[in-house]
Amino acid sequence: MSALWAPIAGRRDEDGTTRRPLHAVAEPARRMARFPYLLVMIGIFGIGMAGLLMLNTTLQSQAFESRTLNRQATELAYAQADLENQLDALAAPQELARRASALGMRPNPFPAFLEVPSGKIVGKPIPVAGSEVPALIVITPAQLAAEQAAKRARAEAKAAARAAKRAAAAEAKRKAADRAVHQNKAHKKEANQTAGTTTKKGADRGGRP
Repeated sequence: MSALWAPIAGRRDEDGTTRRPLHAVAEPARRMARFPYLLVMIGIFGIGMAGLLMLNTTLQSQAFESRTLNRQATELAYAQADLENQLDALAAPQELARRASALGMRPNPFPAFLEVPSGKIVGKPIPVAGSEVPALIVITPAQLAAEQAAKRARAEAKAAARAAKRAAAAEAKRKAADRAVHQNKAHKKEANQTAGTTTKKGADRGGRP
C-alpha cells in the first residue's frame, strides 16, 4: 500500500458540508508606479486650480459689471427725475403764460370757439390790440432788460444827435467868424490901398509946377 493519500472528490467536512474543488487564482492587477501616479495627481490638481481661478475671475468681472450697471441705473434714475421736474415746471400755467407773452401772444377777453369737426364758430371773434388785460401780460426779466437796453440806446442816440447838432452849429459859427475876419482884413487892405493911392495923387498934384 502507498503512503500517499489519493484526493477524494466531494469530501465532506465534519459538519456535513461539501468543499468546493480548488482552482487557480488570477494574478493581482499591477499597481501604478508612484512617480506617474504623482504626475497624474499633480495634473488633476493643477487643472482644478486653473478652473477655480477662471471661475473666480469670471465671478469678479461679473460683479464689477453688475456694480457698474447698478451705478448707471441710479444715475439714469436721477436724470429721469430731473427731466420730469423740468417738464412739470415747463407745463405749469405761469410758465405757459410767460412763454406766450414772450412770443408776443396777448390775452383776448372776447374769445370765440371753434367746434370740431363741424367747424362752427361759437361767439364773435374780435381782434384785440393786446392792452385790454394788462394784468395778464407777463413780462420776463429778459424782456425788461431788453426794454431798458433799448431805452438807453435811444437816449444815447438822442444825446449823440444833439451833440452833433451843437458841434455843427459851433463849426458853422467858427466858419462865419473866420469869413468875417477875412472880410474885415480884405476891407482894411482895400481901404489902405485906396488911402495910399489918394495920398500919392495929392503928392503928385502938389509937386507939379
